[in-house]
Amino acid sequence: MSEAACHRLCQLLRAAMGKVMQHKLEYRAVWREARGLYSAHSEAITAIAGFFIFMSAWISAYILPPLVLADMDDMAGSIRQISSYFESNWYILMPNMLVTTFGGLILYVLLAGRGLVNVGDALSGATVVFLPYLAASIIVGWVTFAGFLMFLVPGLYLMGRLALLPVVLTHEPKWGAMGAIRQAWQTSSGNGWGILIIVLFVALAVRALSGIVMSIVAGITMGVAGEGGIPVIEAAVTAVFATLEAVAYVLLMVAIHRQLTPR
Repeated sequence: MSEAACHRLCQLLRAAMGKVMQHKLEYRAVWREARGLYSAHSEAITAIAGFFIFMSAWISAYILPPLVLADMDDMAGSIRQISSYFESNWYILMPNMLVTTFGGLILYVLLAGRGLVNVGDALSGATVVFLPYLAASIIVGWVTFAGFLMFLVPGLYLMGRLALLPVVLTHEPKWGAMGAIRQAWQTSSGNGWGILIIVLFVALAVRALSGIVMSIVAGITMGVAGEGGIPVIEAAVTAVFATLEAVAYVLLMVAIHRQLTPR
């Protein structure tokens, strides 16, 4: 091999290695980016999340009976219980899902969309991508569910690889449902497990804190109102933590997308 060819090969290898390093997740940078996004849009985020996510979660938590799984080790039995729960309460769960999904998309469009100047633009943008996102979510949901049935690990991996779907679709609505799925898969290449770690960390941290606070609130309300407590207050606390988790998830996914996508 000639000296010129060797030099060219070394340049290509350095460029490839630099590209890989550029697209590897840096957790601290993700947290900083997420905090910066919230600081820049705190009022709009609070208003959107409060109306579309908190209110819907509050009403649902107050009306819905709790889902209690008898035996977590029995996968088939748990799936049957969850299926039965959804069949019995679909008329509450479906509107809640649609409203919170739309609210989440507004946040994604606000934070990840191009050329937006106000909440009205984000609302219009979310309306445009709402149906494509529902279609893409159904496809991803079935694929991920199939992965979970295959000894859990494939489902977890797919969760990480496809978590950026709403960011990709709201950032570039032209992709459509299938195009957004392909682009999300491509963007998360090499970082599926890293994204999953962030998703699980946020979910576990928020839910652990929620459990502690809910125990305290339930104790106080039972002390005031007796064994039944004060359901409307307990539902409000549940909704607060559901909203915090949803907002944190949106911020982190947008921050990850920004880090993994050249700008």
